Amino acid sequence: MLDRLKPLRSKAVVRAVAIAAVTLFVASALFTPQLNPVTRGAFLASVNVGPVWGELVQWRIALIQARNELDAWPKDIQKYAPRIANPQLRVTSPRPNVLQADIAHNPELGKLAGTQVVVELKPGTHTWTCRPGNPPIPSGYLPINCQEGNTDDFEPATKPAPDADPFGGLRSLILWCAVIFAVGAVVWVVRHPLIGAGQLRPARLRRTPLARLPQIDRLLRWLRRLEATLLAADIRMVDWRRAVLCAQATGADHAPALARALAERVSARCQPSSDWALPGQVFEWQFPPDLPVSLDRCLVFLPTPGIDEATVLRQLRAAQTGSDVLLIVSEHRVETPCPLLRAHADDRANLHVMVDSASQTEWLIGGESLQVLLRQLAAQLRITRISPYQTRGGVTREGAFFGRAQLLARVINREPANYLVVGGRQLGKSSLLKAVQRRLQGHPHTVCHYVSLRDHRLAPRMALQFGLAADTPLEAIVDHLQAQYEGKRLVLLIDEADLFFRDESNHGYAQLSTLRALSEEGRCWFMLAGFWDLYATAVLDYQSPLRNFGEVLAIGGLERAACRELATEPLRRLRLGFASDTLVEKLVDASGQRANLVAILCQECLEALQPGERAIEARHLTQALASQAVQDALAGWGRLSHDEAACRLDRIAVYHTAQAGQTGLVALAQLLQSHGITADAQALRQSLARLQLAYVLRKQDAEYRFAIPLLQDQFEPTEVELLLHQELAVLARSDVKI
Repeated sequence: MLDRLKPLRSKAVVRAVAIAAVTLFVASALFTPQLNPVTRGAFLASVNVGPVWGELVQWRIALIQARNELDAWPKDIQKYAPRIANPQLRVTSPRPNVLQADIAHNPELGKLAGTQVVVELKPGTHTWTCRPGNPPIPSGYLPINCQEGNTDDFEPATKPAPDADPFGGLRSLILWCAVIFAVGAVVWVVRHPLIGAGQLRPARLRRTPLARLPQIDRLLRWLRRLEATLLAADIRMVDWRRAVLCAQATGADHAPALARALAERVSARCQPSSDWALPGQVFEWQFPPDLPVSLDRCLVFLPTPGIDEATVLRQLRAAQTGSDVLLIVSEHRVETPCPLLRAHADDRANLHVMVDSASQTEWLIGGESLQVLLRQLAAQLRITRISPYQTRGGVTREGAFFGRAQLLARVINREPANYLVVGGRQLGKSSLLKAVQRRLQGHPHTVCHYVSLRDHRLAPRMALQFGLAADTPLEAIVDHLQAQYEGKRLVLLIDEADLFFRDESNHGYAQLSTLRALSEEGRCWFMLAGFWDLYATAVLDYQSPLRNFGEVLAIGGLERAACRELATEPLRRLRLGFASDTLVEKLVDASGQRANLVAILCQECLEALQPGERAIEARHLTQALASQAVQDALAGWGRLSHDEAACRLDRIAVYHTAQAGQTGLVALAQLLQSHGITADAQALRQSLARLQLAYVLRKQDAEYRFAIPLLQDQFEPTEVELLLHQELAVLARSDVKI
């Protein structure tokens, strides 16, 4: 407490000294001008101007007498110098009839010291003229008829030489007071604790505690500087007014107004939450699905103003919030610090995040409110709690979807058509379909629905989703949708459709024929997603209704640039990142540009970060590459088909690739023949196509290699030889014809 009072005391002392100095300056200028450094020179000059001009008059009289005696101008004027007790002039004659008077450099003469005046006698007369010399005597201390450029007669006997401007000193004092007032006003504005920083650095207004905004608003309006300051700080007037109103709200209106305003800035839905024992008001926020972190909702707590923070802390520790993040909108600032609450929020073991007063202002009037929220979450929570990486299921948040620009353009920027999206699991089929749905939402002429199948029953699943009876046929479902969206084109996105295609293959393609008829009639367009069964039905089965049904879109690796963005952009939003670009390239290479593997590796790198670390180092990436989550993501390639013999051929192809570094149709056939197995070339081709479709192998020229380098690292050479011979031995003993 004493440490906080010391700066305040020092400022008060400085202010008192400044006021005393200004008062002393003005008072001395009025009552003791000879002691004031500003008025001293003018005062002494006005006191001594009479004796100086009197001395010059004596020189003039003496020289006139000498001229009368000699009937000419004397060559040595010093012989005729008048007797003066304390002379202040050094008089010379640069030419006949001219006297040059240099006033002594005496500080007691004030402004007259060190100046010069020149007087000249008109020949044949007793009339003198004068002019300022070099340096010139101040014009205010010359006789009226002795101004610069004036050649009128100089008659000091009838026109004495007092200060020609008796109000000059007063005017000087008024001028100096005005200057002091102006400087003081500028200093007041610049050094004012509320508005000074905003004038010098307008952007600092964004981090001003919220409670100060009303007073700053009044001061800036009084100075007529509000609009200019907000413009310099890049703050919209509507946001500023909203923040000021939130700060001005009192009583029961304060918490709801502030909670709603903060929620609107991040596009969250805000509603009160009751039955809490916390000393204040609690609200529930629902975030939009495009939030770039895995946080769909949170609780917001606004403590009662002025309540003791120790009481708040006890209640927070006792509150049961489950797995929900709790935002604490606090009054924490320099004047009212909350050290206990801050320390509690900084403990990453809990899910409490404190938003201080300065952050509230930045949230309300800054241009990046979402970044303020993400920064607070990243600073006070474990990053893995709000990880921006979605490692399972289709990507539902737009901020987590990267790449596939060409595939999206082929679907979105064309007239409606049918598409068959084929690819292995976790390669991005669902993410692509959901991205298409997001881009077609709100289209004036198209309506799009996403349907995910859990089994082979397409019509019942669609009927229940659209509120119809489970036994409603496909034609009636489409009729219902057309009537509901009259005049719009209907697009249905059907995901996880392999079981449906397998069942259709066994039952004569009845429903597939209906889909084809609906499409040919222009009543509906389809985008079907699946793996091998879809591929086999659409490509390998000549009798299938899916033959030439639509364009086949094969999902493989993500574009390299998109992989880099997927790895770095979500981290950047949380003010995290990789220590070097080389680590990013190493991660992309190891993943084989497989989207979900990039996300899993980044997630594991976040898991490896220690508290306080903000950059992913090589050791974090090494730990991620060897993690169990990555091993699990690479598993499953041994069961790509429901046919056991086909799966065995797949495993033989993979083991042979791991042993030899590459494989091919001829090499596999020779391998089987060497073990007494006669394999069908078509079965081998289908096996290689299936592995390629699953993104296990990748064809380069005529050879097949691992699509993901991490797969190669999974196999030990001795283990591969054992596994390969075991599969060959089992295949040789089986009665199944390959």
